[in-house]
Amino acid sequence: MLGGVGAWLIHAIQARSLVEVIRGDLEIWHQVVVGIIAGTVIALGAWWIISRQSMRPVLDRYAELIGPLMPMRWIQWLVSVCAGVGEELFFRGAIQHWLGIPFTAVVFVALHGYLDPRDGRVLRYGLYMTVAMLAIGWWAQWHGLIAPMIAHAVIDVVLIARLVRHWRSMAS
Repeated sequence: MLGGVGAWLIHAIQARSLVEVIRGDLEIWHQVVVGIIAGTVIALGAWWIISRQSMRPVLDRYAELIGPLMPMRWIQWLVSVCAGVGEELFFRGAIQHWLGIPFTAVVFVALHGYLDPRDGRVLRYGLYMTVAMLAIGWWAQWHGLIAPMIAHAVIDVVLIARLVRHWRSMAS
């Protein structure tokens, strides 16, 4: 849904080439490699933060939320790829064009619930993710959406799989 709205905004309202916004200016293989590496690095950093002992309540809460919804690997991959493509088309492809990189990064992370000033633990995680989304936004601005889409999908695949694993360990 978000991806369709993003594609429509890019093409119909902003009158930009959807292919050029997605494709960017670098070779596809280069964008794929950058997306995989960036997604892996960001995901491992996020996991390092959320798996600290001081973050255990946050980890448990997200594991209990995600684990029952996505117990099978194919669901985790499907959700991750759909979120990576759809959210990047909407936020980095369309919204960032109007609002700029910093504001779009903050809005994106806030809408995911990670910038809650009432919960310092979640806020710490959210600040990390905001910096990561600034980097992804910068890449999208200058080189297209392929790497950000792949990075986003990789981040989700890694984090969801680890949350499900933690959820299963909590149950046993």
